[in-house]
Amino acid sequence: MSLQEELQMSNLPAPGVQLMLQLMLTREAVVRVQERLFEAHGLTIQQYNVLRIVRGGPTKGHPIYEIERRMIYRFANVTRLVDRLELQGLLKRVADPKDRRVSRVVITPKGRRLMDRLDEPVQAMAARLTSCCNDEECLTLAHRLEQLRDHCIHHGGLDQEVAGAIN
Repeated sequence: MSLQEELQMSNLPAPGVQLMLQLMLTREAVVRVQERLFEAHGLTIQQYNVLRIVRGGPTKGHPIYEIERRMIYRFANVTRLVDRLELQGLLKRVADPKDRRVSRVVITPKGRRLMDRLDEPVQAMAARLTSCCNDEECLTLAHRLEQLRDHCIHHGGLDQEVAGAIN
């Protein structure tokens, strides 16, 4: 469905606005598919993200602040996510031998088994979602989106300029 049909717009906005709207709609479409997959395994997207980070981290674990820094959805309360995953037996906190004020988060065998079971469905989901593109097109689009994201990050003051223009 076209952007104009999806949002029931009489006129298309400027190309940059079209791109932003397409990104927002695409993110929502991908999130809906991910939610269904992870909910079937008793997880939220944010919980999966924490498990993914911790599983891929050092065996001694990550401190909470490091998990937070690596999150895709950075609005999540990582401490609460870790608490919930710990209650489910998927993660555990261990004391940092070098600094007793810091605890590190490690994945439990139960958490590792769950993540191992999710590897194939996550790969299959990604393959289905991107089946409209070949590998080269996927990599090109990923590269272009990375460029756009880097541009947004490096022009972080832009949000203040835009807010000033509105006021």
